[in-house]
Amino acid sequence: MGGALILTILKPINKKQMSHKFTHALRIAICVALYTAAQTAHAVVSEPSAAGNANLHAIGWQTFDNAGADNNSGIADTTPDSNSSFDSTPVGSHAAVTGGGVYLTGILGSGASILGWDGYGQSTNNTFLNGPTFGSSTVGSAPFGLNIVDVPLADGSPGAQLNMQGGSASSWKFRTNGNQEFGDFSIKNESDYLFRLERIHFDARAGNANSPKDVDVIYLASGNSNLVRADDGMEVMDLRVMTSTTFATQPSTQNITASIPAALFPNTAVHLAPGDSASFRFRWTNSTTDFAESQIDNLA
Repeated sequence: MGGALILTILKPINKKQMSHKFTHALRIAICVALYTAAQTAHAVVSEPSAAGNANLHAIGWQTFDNAGADNNSGIADTTPDSNSSFDSTPVGSHAAVTGGGVYLTGILGSGASILGWDGYGQSTNNTFLNGPTFGSSTVGSAPFGLNIVDVPLADGSPGAQLNMQGGSASSWKFRTNGNQEFGDFSIKNESDYLFRLERIHFDARAGNANSPKDVDVIYLASGNSNLVRADDGMEVMDLRVMTSTTFATQPSTQNITASIPAALFPNTAVHLAPGDSASFRFRWTNSTTDFAESQIDNLA
């Protein structure tokens, strides 16, 4: 079974609207929505994931780049495989970013936060994870996972599954030794418009019985991170838990889609202003021995 972590964007709001309260729903898988008076981004998340919603976007990783020379060097990846915010004729002062015309960029590991925890590296075991969805296998209804093939690639090409179970598959591994059970990721709004974040999607696998079996995603308010609540205009609290999962059996996998607004109290939409980033951390805990591994895949 597979899924991915995704940021979803729903209708971005221009600067003249920034002082208004937000009433629209927001998706983060990571999913983001973008709006301009003249046009929307050319690449969109297609049916059935979003019923052809041209304002729904996703940015995600199916594969992972090593931070060093081998698969035990952590992960450092600034090139999401899937990114429906690609626009062949980008507009605005922030649109022409390194790597092409995208309104959203993302980082795994080093550079994703002040500490930039990068996990233990890349697992090339191809017998688990690497399924066809970002997050939940439920597509088109709650909890709203996304078909990987419905999300265009980062160059605007049609969506494609790049990391298949049983093939040349890989995942992000975490090991209980020092701080190798932590892994950070971030998304940045490169546009001139406000983006609302709704859902985080990812696949998780708790390893053998001695491996960590609890995984959280927490928000990191330090550094350039600035994820703002729509109800009061304040930044989300540092270390706020966005989703928490405990594996009852090991080894086993879960495809997880988590709502960011639902994780806040009181519930509210959240947004990224132009040029702002939002940083998060995977935190694996509750293992019985050191040097035991669990994994994450399909993050967006």
